[in-house]
Amino acid sequence: MDNTTTLLLISPLIILQLVLMIINLVNLYKKKMTKYLNKAWWLAIIILGNLIGNIVYMVVENDSNKA
Repeated sequence: MDNTTTLLLISPLIILQLVLMIINLVNLYKKKMTKYLNKAWWLAIIILGNLIGNIVYMVVENDSNKA
């Protein structure tokens, strides 16, 4: 497998990671308070945690119980 094929195979994962990161960073910026950690820790988790960090943020800090 050459580099072009490898890049084409992983590009959807890279795009998904970037989209989730942008969504989560905007969400974190708009929140006044977070539930479990302060904003600086969540910022580090979102940026450094790659795809897993973004998923953890979405699961832990969801707003599904808002009325």
